[in-house]
Amino acid sequence: MPESEPPLRLIADEQLGRLSRWLKIIGQDVVYRNDWADEELLQQARDEGRIILTRDSHLPEKAAGLPLYLVRENYPAGQLREVVEHFQDRIRIEVFSRCVECNVPLRDVPKPEVEGRVPPFVWKTQTEYRACPQCGKIFWSATHRERVEVQLRDILGELYRSALDGEEK
Repeated sequence: MPESEPPLRLIADEQLGRLSRWLKIIGQDVVYRNDWADEELLQQARDEGRIILTRDSHLPEKAAGLPLYLVRENYPAGQLREVVEHFQDRIRIEVFSRCVECNVPLRDVPKPEVEGRVPPFVWKTQTEYRACPQCGKIFWSATHRERVEVQLRDILGELYRSALDGEEK
């Protein structure tokens, strides 16, 4: 991502819940609620400088010059590929760097800080932990991460590898 480009900030309409979750998994700043009216979504996009992601073909008429991307794919995997491809110059993939519930960047926490807050087996087998500073949820690397990365390679193909290569530079 060029240095001059502002970070990608997205807001997804009620039809894109699964897509918004996948976008958070890959580290994107995306706000989502399934209960807001169009006017609320548009106002939040305006107030926070977010790009609107929508499947509603009538929303662009109401958006009055706000940045908006009309997602064409029907299924979440295709939607993720479409959005990453469209914004590929601005997306930096950082898997599991945000809370998938709160959309807040996770912070590294020392192992002693999570004692008694994770299952005993996890405590014995894991050494690195991350926490959401908003909801307090604890995350750790396990087979789930490996499965997600396999899915991302399948869904995004070369886009995933390219985004990761960009991170290493």
